[in-house]
Amino acid sequence: MIKKDTFQLDDNTFWKKAFFANQKREPPLLHTRPNLTKQHHEKIGDAGALWLKLLFQGKIIAQNNDDKLSIYKLGVVVYEIPLPFLEQKTVIGRHPDADLQLESPKLALYHAAILNKNEKFYIESLDDNNGILIKNKKLKLKTPVPIHDGMQIDIPGYRLEFSMANTTGAIDDDSFEADELDDIPDFFYKTPPPPSSSLLTNLIEDPRHIKTWDEGIIRLKVTDIIEETHDCKTFRLMGEEPLLFLYKPGQFVTFILIINGQEIKRSYSMSSSPSRPYLLEVTIKRMPGGLVSNWLCDHVKLGDILTIKGPTGRFTCFNYPVKKMLFIAAGSGITPIISMSRWIADTGSCVNVKLLASFKSPPDIIFRKELEMLSARNANFDVAITVTSGWRGTEFCTGFTGRVNHHLLNLFVPDIQERDIFLCGPEPFAHNIKKILHDQCYDMSHFHTESFGSGRSAQASGNIAQSLPLKGTLHKVTFTQSDKTVDTDEHITLLELAEAHGIEIDYSCRSGVCGECEVKCKGTVNIKSFCEIDAKTRNAGFVYTCCSTATSDLELDI
Repeated sequence: MIKKDTFQLDDNTFWKKAFFANQKREPPLLHTRPNLTKQHHEKIGDAGALWLKLLFQGKIIAQNNDDKLSIYKLGVVVYEIPLPFLEQKTVIGRHPDADLQLESPKLALYHAAILNKNEKFYIESLDDNNGILIKNKKLKLKTPVPIHDGMQIDIPGYRLEFSMANTTGAIDDDSFEADELDDIPDFFYKTPPPPSSSLLTNLIEDPRHIKTWDEGIIRLKVTDIIEETHDCKTFRLMGEEPLLFLYKPGQFVTFILIINGQEIKRSYSMSSSPSRPYLLEVTIKRMPGGLVSNWLCDHVKLGDILTIKGPTGRFTCFNYPVKKMLFIAAGSGITPIISMSRWIADTGSCVNVKLLASFKSPPDIIFRKELEMLSARNANFDVAITVTSGWRGTEFCTGFTGRVNHHLLNLFVPDIQERDIFLCGPEPFAHNIKKILHDQCYDMSHFHTESFGSGRSAQASGNIAQSLPLKGTLHKVTFTQSDKTVDTDEHITLLELAEAHGIEIDYSCRSGVCGECEVKCKGTVNIKSFCEIDAKTRNAGFVYTCCSTATSDLELDI
């Protein structure tokens, strides 16, 4: 029993704060069964409610806040009880009439008792079956053991921990009678393992149950941003939950963004490799006047959530299992090339690779260190870099100088006729390479190209007569949503026409493959032979603007 003469005002008691910090309705303190002969006048499982009841009775306890019993379950404190609340004998068990009723299937009806003798506390086992443990030793039945500050006592499903200001020191293993246990039963309390470090948060015990993404729209978190050059960044993306990315090296994804209140879509090659499936990387270079590329580089930060769809694209070495390859890239066109290179190196593919990359100057070389490492650590990789401008800075580059020409290409790749070629770069660069290959009578059936590298932005309106010189038969094209009507001829693609007039049309490949530039069209058009639009889409009135030209007046729904 608690002595009345020990009560006095203490506004900082733990129990007072605990009660007012939790406003939910508490269960009643007295809930013993009426047909039981032994009934305790007060339950102690709810210290906050008991403190309040004593307060309303005019009893305010003077209590050292450190003198308490904390009861843990699964690593969480479920009860904190002031020691002065404990009677001379406090019974712990599953029985409703126990002073402290706890629920655990291996706990006895009356499992243990805490004894208060002249303000000294003892623990006593009342159960000879499962019992209680101190330092993994099982106490003898009805043999009191002194309790000290910091003492931890384990019972099935729970741990009792005592904080006592007036006692110190750790208990001696030989100071009480106990039985040594070779194996601790699983139903006893176990300290939960510490939380995983950031290094382990994406490890999965059973990878068969991890989610995968190989198509559709998905939200991804930005986990790292890497400054590749002064005007180029790599954005590392991962699932909001652990996720495996499935795609082919060299493919691209389309970002769905809200910029200035409008939904904008842009496609970018993935620079990551599917051989590293827990992350996806996209490398984006700033473009003069580029709406999306500049917005991404300026505004996206760690922890942001981005929406993408994909993957798509046919520019991938995965579809062409040959023994020799030549990769050619210029500028940001290196992104799908590095994806394929990483995949070949990671998988140990038996492929001999020559990689020729062209950049403006040494500071503009994207993935420079990694390209050097590819060549140094893979016997089947031979990397060469050429810079095209007269560079006067302190940074230098060992390799070729000048634009790629017939002599440079044959010097680096004397067996070019034996290789499948994969090229990605700006249109003038690609046109020059194609001309060299035609002059060498290269079999173009082994030539594969991608006409985009790091997205694009529609060009601002300028002198249309100079930027798009019209010739031959002219037609009127009306962009209905943009409320513009302009002239065109039968040679300029509808995508080029829209760009010249500052009208945004989403696209990815410019080669009639991806379908991103699909637009509803009224009128007749000429569709290039390489366009892969299907009959169903065409019959529904849609065209791919990247490979369609006007042969009559048109209305485009954009």
